[in-house]
Amino acid sequence: MMKTKLLIFGLFFCHGILAQSSSEKARIIEWADYYFINQDFDKALSRYSKLGESIPLQSRRNFSLVYSQMRQLKQAAKILRPLAESDSAEVKDYYYFASYLTDNEKLRDEYRRKANRLPIEKYPQNLKDTLASFYELIPLSLNTEGSEFGAHLINIKKNNLLIYSKKQSDDYTKSLSKKILSKTPIYNLYQAEWDTKTLQANSSKAFPLGLNSVFQDGPSSWDPKKEVLYLTRSAQKTQKQKTIQLDIYSWTFNKSQKQIAQPLNINSEGYATIHPAVSPEDRRLYFASDRPGGFGGMDLYYVDILENRNYGSPVNLGPDINTAGDEIFPFVYQKNYLFYSRKTDNGSLSPKLAINIIDLRWDIMDLPTPFESNRDDFSFSLDPNLEYGFISSNRDSGKGEDDLYAFKFSPTMMGEEDQYSYNPIDTLIVSQKGVLKNDNVLMMSYDPLTALFSKEAVLVENVHHGALKLNTNGSFLYKNRDALQLKDSFSYSVKSNYGKSPVIKVLLQRSEVELEKLPQAIQKTFLPIFYEFDKSNLLIDYKDRVDAVVAAMKTQPEMIVELSSFTDCRGRKEYNLKLSEQRNQTIIDYVRGQIQNPDRIFGKGYGESMAKGNTTLDYLIVSGSYNNIENALIQQKNLEALGYNPEIKKTNENLYQVIVSQANTNAEAQKTISILNEQGKEGWINFCDCCQLKEDEHLKNRRTDFKIIKL
Repeated sequence: MMKTKLLIFGLFFCHGILAQSSSEKARIIEWADYYFINQDFDKALSRYSKLGESIPLQSRRNFSLVYSQMRQLKQAAKILRPLAESDSAEVKDYYYFASYLTDNEKLRDEYRRKANRLPIEKYPQNLKDTLASFYELIPLSLNTEGSEFGAHLINIKKNNLLIYSKKQSDDYTKSLSKKILSKTPIYNLYQAEWDTKTLQANSSKAFPLGLNSVFQDGPSSWDPKKEVLYLTRSAQKTQKQKTIQLDIYSWTFNKSQKQIAQPLNINSEGYATIHPAVSPEDRRLYFASDRPGGFGGMDLYYVDILENRNYGSPVNLGPDINTAGDEIFPFVYQKNYLFYSRKTDNGSLSPKLAINIIDLRWDIMDLPTPFESNRDDFSFSLDPNLEYGFISSNRDSGKGEDDLYAFKFSPTMMGEEDQYSYNPIDTLIVSQKGVLKNDNVLMMSYDPLTALFSKEAVLVENVHHGALKLNTNGSFLYKNRDALQLKDSFSYSVKSNYGKSPVIKVLLQRSEVELEKLPQAIQKTFLPIFYEFDKSNLLIDYKDRVDAVVAAMKTQPEMIVELSSFTDCRGRKEYNLKLSEQRNQTIIDYVRGQIQNPDRIFGKGYGESMAKGNTTLDYLIVSGSYNNIENALIQQKNLEALGYNPEIKKTNENLYQVIVSQANTNAEAQKTISILNEQGKEGWINFCDCCQLKEDEHLKNRRTDFKIIKL
């Protein structure tokens, strides 16, 4: 006996120590990540700090960001360094680490170069459908047979004006020198009154000379903070080939005096600097240029907008965006979302959305139908409040060469069912993989524009067997209150300024470890216990087995076990249920008295309810057995007239038996037979199918099963 106990203890001991340490660490990380994602940085710092030097690499990122939030950059760098120096480092890790190195410019630049060499983790995009059902492109009534493009809005003195480019009118060409050559039509800037209700523009007219010129003007972009209009314009002098060079100019709105558009000092002689796009939030001006040092063709750049009409040095947006071809017509929304068009292999312009990951790294997404056609689609823009937008296109359905289209910003909220696993003892902690994660992926697979606005999870139906805390960011806590329940669930909706999604269900499944996947020692310990008939003194007859369970749970302090006890089908149902409950509780009480956290073992007795073939009570009262169903139906009606509720059962011999009732004991059955005889009806007693099983089958039903819920 002692050798058996020592063997069991030895098998579990080493594994138990390792499991305890690993489990405790995992639990600390779960709580720390939860507090981090919910911006409770003090609690997150407290949990992460408990990990000491053994903090896993992937946990260091959040830990360092906590210190960064607290402006403790040296400590942030110390925490992140092991990850930044490992093969597991991602693009963000290099950039974060570089940003913490405020006193080492050389090392900071080295890690930025490392970040630029790594591929970024792309946001999953699997366009399942077009956006045609979400967005309708509305052609503007001001379109002509010529070209109109580059629409955007400016708000001056509470007036909404639509600014766009249009082919130059004859009023501006009278003084145009014939020595100037242009490979393309020349355009000027126009303004029109914008109606937000009809999404149409009225009273279109060209800007006066001073903003417009006799050469190229437009497209443009508006800086609402400084009330400055940036525009593409022909340079004041021609190139050697007598063609026009295009530069960027600025024009300051001032009603009191006439303003002249001024060239920017970022223009490069001999090269195009075109298509300005202001990012008011981070004070940057984006543009396209074919200047040297790019990736080929027209590249996208930005400069910082400084004070007193000064600008920083041009910064190329890098290889995530720029290619050997042309990238043009940028538009920036809320500084992190850049729309532009890329020239495809067949020469058409295709609209893109670039989501800023960090610094100059971007995730590039396609804009599908209706924004993309098989023609040129460009100059995508949105109003600041995300109510409507514009795009230019020369698609076949248009009125002229390039047409302007408006659309109402009308994304559709949707989501998909999630499933999580919990154990009934611990709180289920869900942070980074919250319920909104899959919903965002799903919505963006249909509509990339859903990346532009925030969403929140709103509880619709609470859980049924526990307590739930659902946060608006999709993270949640769940604590089960009924360990015997295998499942729970709750429902929520995705909410935004654009409505709510249909109700989304979240399934919560109680965890269970498959017996075959457990270590051999645990498998042998937790095999079923089979009982001799009517044996109940467990702590004498089966003490070795129960002691093995105690030893296993002592050396595995995180182990959670469920017990289920059963009987065979013979005897009264009530007695069998009580017997199984007694057996089950005896084991539970014994184990609980010898382990820490005694709630780790629980269970229930089920009596004879699971016995094979046990669909009735032990004794059947039969009144008639017939070769054909018609005679059985007649007998059934006769018995119903006497107040019984008989059923017809087909036997293995293809006979139709009329079952008057059932009984737990032979005495009860005999009493029913006597009453039938007094009423002039014959009857006899049959055993139920289960009662006729062989003893070895009954033995299989008399057992206690173990389920490992958590190891």
